[in-house]
Amino acid sequence: MPKILVHQDQEIEEFTYTINQSLLQILNENKYAVAAPCGGNGTCGKCRVKVKNQGTVSSCVCYPDSDLEVFLPNQQESRILTAQHKNIYKLPLQIGDVAHEVSYPIGLAIDIGTTSIVFYWLSLITGSLIKTVGISNPQAKYGADVISRISYCASENGLGELQSELISAINNQINIFEKKEGIERSEIVKISVAANTTMLHLLLGVDPSSLALAPFKPQFIEAKTLKASDLGIGIAPKANIHLLPSVSAFVGADILAGLASLSPTEEIKNYFFIDIGTNGEMAISTPDKIYCCATAAGPAFEGANISCGMGAFDGAISVYNSDGYQTISDEKPIGICGSGLVDTIAYLLDENYILMDGLLEKDYVLADAQDSLNGEQIVISPQDVREVQLAKSAIFSGINILLQKAGLRFENIDALYLAGGFGNFLNPESATRIGLLPSVLSDKIIPVGNTSGAGAILHLQSELFSDILDKTLSRMEYVELSNQADFEMEFAMNMFFD
Repeated sequence: MPKILVHQDQEIEEFTYTINQSLLQILNENKYAVAAPCGGNGTCGKCRVKVKNQGTVSSCVCYPDSDLEVFLPNQQESRILTAQHKNIYKLPLQIGDVAHEVSYPIGLAIDIGTTSIVFYWLSLITGSLIKTVGISNPQAKYGADVISRISYCASENGLGELQSELISAINNQINIFEKKEGIERSEIVKISVAANTTMLHLLLGVDPSSLALAPFKPQFIEAKTLKASDLGIGIAPKANIHLLPSVSAFVGADILAGLASLSPTEEIKNYFFIDIGTNGEMAISTPDKIYCCATAAGPAFEGANISCGMGAFDGAISVYNSDGYQTISDEKPIGICGSGLVDTIAYLLDENYILMDGLLEKDYVLADAQDSLNGEQIVISPQDVREVQLAKSAIFSGINILLQKAGLRFENIDALYLAGGFGNFLNPESATRIGLLPSVLSDKIIPVGNTSGAGAILHLQSELFSDILDKTLSRMEYVELSNQADFEMEFAMNMFFD
């Protein structure tokens, strides 16, 4: 059998492989996480690796049949949002009987996002946070968005592989916590999970294919409780895993948990709640009703479909203005993440490089090849601008439709809560400049951090939070944007830049 020699992080590993597989498949099977936002369809170009005597290749379309030597990029730390917002509900510690069966009970709240997973370790004696860990979702190598991963489930054992990735990631963090904190895993007595509807299906190994086909009906949306041992998660024998309830196929437990975790001040009656991540989910809350929707914004703000796009890793351009760029961790630039992308588009509009209709005549260079870490120019292309137009139009159109549903005007809105990692690091001025968010609400935008994680923590700390979830859910009405008569016109009009 032919051999592969892999170089990464100053380490070298050699192994054999079977032919008739792509290089991407071979590397992933051997636990090398190579990004493939398009799911290995050969369209995004993000899975490029260096092969000796061949140069840089897209690994998903490279089918080796002889010995080769591969050089992979060094693994990087992602700027994953773990922080909680200050307006979180305050609930008394109420954790049930299982916590009293061990001397030092520990709980784990997990926020499973499409791009990242955050683990919150808590003492169930005091309710205090012990440790927070954020990692990239290991499923990302099967596609950047949920549709790509749902499609992968159609392949042989695809569903099993995606479930295994999540279970392995959870068990790995349990192993690390046990070793570093000196705590027995038998003392971990409860896990609460918030996630989007697709991730919840994949965690349980439930076929999610119906989520991608009309009428987009989930296999389940209700809260679920099951034994950790049923999923192969190694903690206390009697420990339960609690999956928080969802609203619909594309408004999941992450959004419901986030909404339920908010405790607005008394003067805030009507407000938007918007989470712009790999997808765009949002809600408008009034004293009587909550209207919610999901927009097909695509993963542009997570770096996919952008020529030099990347996640929020070290070396990503995260800020751009007339003074130039800033990168995460002040490393040499290797690409641009969502916040930097929005900044750049706003700057190019101000400088008239981009016209109102989105026309950019040629690539705009943010960093020259000699200044970048990978020796390649970092640019914004005309197609990148189109991707941003599509994404921002979808978001803003959803905002307008919900406003109409609630019978309100922007002047009636008291706050716009912006959730999630992208929203937390986003410059509101840039977001309103490109028409991603309404400029009339620019002074009412409040970043609220990882609200999905906040909801999972509250569920872990107090059984009372389940009642709050139920009450929030009872007020919610899902709005299917594709069924709205005005949506196509809204979408077309919002493609323009003001």
